[in-house]
Amino acid sequence: MKRIYLTLFLLFFSTSAFAFDVCEHEKKYSHVWYNNNCDDNLLQSTGQKSKIVKNTPWKGYPYNSDEIPNNAKPDYKILKYYLKKEIKNGKNNEGFKIKVKGTDNYKKLNFKLTSDDYVKKQLNKTALLSFLMYENGNITIDEITPKERFGKTFKNETLYVSHSVGKSLISYVTGHAICKGYISGINHKLNDWPVLENTLYYDQPIINLLNMASGDQKYVDTMSGLKNSNRWVNSVSMKSVMRKELKDSKRGKLKYNYSNLDTNIVASYVLYKMGNKEFKKLLNEILVDKVGIEHKVKAFRKNGNSVTYSYFASRYDYLRISIAILEDWNNNTCEGQYLKSLYENRVDKKRRNIGIDGYSMTKSYNGQFHTDIAGLKRPIFVMDGFGGQSHVIDFEKNKIISMLAIHRNYNWKKLVLKKLKQK
Repeated sequence: MKRIYLTLFLLFFSTSAFAFDVCEHEKKYSHVWYNNNCDDNLLQSTGQKSKIVKNTPWKGYPYNSDEIPNNAKPDYKILKYYLKKEIKNGKNNEGFKIKVKGTDNYKKLNFKLTSDDYVKKQLNKTALLSFLMYENGNITIDEITPKERFGKTFKNETLYVSHSVGKSLISYVTGHAICKGYISGINHKLNDWPVLENTLYYDQPIINLLNMASGDQKYVDTMSGLKNSNRWVNSVSMKSVMRKELKDSKRGKLKYNYSNLDTNIVASYVLYKMGNKEFKKLLNEILVDKVGIEHKVKAFRKNGNSVTYSYFASRYDYLRISIAILEDWNNNTCEGQYLKSLYENRVDKKRRNIGIDGYSMTKSYNGQFHTDIAGLKRPIFVMDGFGGQSHVIDFEKNKIISMLAIHRNYNWKKLVLKKLKQK
């Protein structure tokens, strides 16, 4: 028995010594350094509190995770809990450096309402919170979750999270920055921002990042985790990522690879080109002067000089943003020409197994918008976010369908696709 204990002790000691030796001799922040948990050892040895946020958003489900997992089947109690959590996040000022106040001169919406029994049924049975359909200048369907469901918590003025719908707003802001001359166009080379030097992103045209086709698939996965450290992209600055995980990185094949990193680079680059004051001014011009928001919008968390994409807005203001995009396209404004250039330069997702929602039913991606819905051969932009946030803009039919939800368990095909196919 003593011999067994001695063997186990020696094995443990040799293993620990090897890990310690690796941390002593390997280059800091290298793949090997991270893979041997040297980051944690360093923090422990210096007495620092860990700042490394892992990409584990669903750990602790059902009540202690960041989000409801995609494949979960939450009951009413769980849905209500996460609804309140998201709304509370929208009220929390931590991290949100950009707040745009609503205006008394907000864009007035016209209504020619019709009743839709299926929409009402979905609002009563699923995690759907809001359904708005806009056609030829009028809202034709306007339904919100009833009071006996989630209506005592979610109201017209409630600020609700965008999730990845915010990626599309980043693109829209980029288009405005281009039209104001801060960036030369979608082929503008990213070679004037020192942060990107010695990384795969340096000297690439910005359209590659807008299209999620920058060749970074070796370093970032589709769940937004950095592969060699598992750090969560939205919790770190671009300077930190480029100096650690992406230092001396080499671009791979320029193919579609959905992640948060490309978006955050674009957003942070626009901020760099414009400066804080002009960036905030531009966002105010877009949301107040053009979109005509009624309620406050809390936009984009900042980490130093880095920006992430998520924002909070009310249900009607989400629709107003979609209307502004629709009108830019149809009026062929400078921003409309930018949107059309995105469509002309879209990339194939190479996805052949079509799913049941706006993200997976689209075959192409253009400039932070999903497009080319299966079975529909016309330009339709889908702004899609985690949990069922979906705003669909059909430029030729002059139609918008806007939905907010707690969880993606509603029938997207019947609520959206069927209505897009109607004459």
